[in-house]
Amino acid sequence: IALMGLTVVGVANLYITIEVSQRKSYDLGLAVRAGEKQIESLRNSQYGGLVPDSTIDFSTDLPAELPNPKTGTVYVTEPELGLRRVDVTITYKDGSGTKTVKQSSFIGIIGIGQ
Repeated sequence: IALMGLTVVGVANLYITIEVSQRKSYDLGLAVRAGEKQIESLRNSQYGGLVPDSTIDFSTDLPAELPNPKTGTVYVTEPELGLRRVDVTITYKDGSGTKTVKQSSFIGIIGIGQ
């Protein structure tokens, strides 16, 4: 009976660990895709609309499934003339802590940069 009890407890712990890992992976995927979507949206907008040293808040555009509290911001810089850098930062609740996802891209005056 004791051996059966230990086996059941071990399987239950394994199941819980797998569930938590899958949820964290799912949330991370949501955040990464939301960042990629925002970068693509900025690439499709006018280059002149990207004002250097400005911050864009797109928290309301983040997926509803992403755990609250969640924020999404873009910081725009101009490392050299004719080239804008967008730094996307997404934060969300991850268990008892906060997870941060950062992505960057360059957008040139005539289209997508490197």
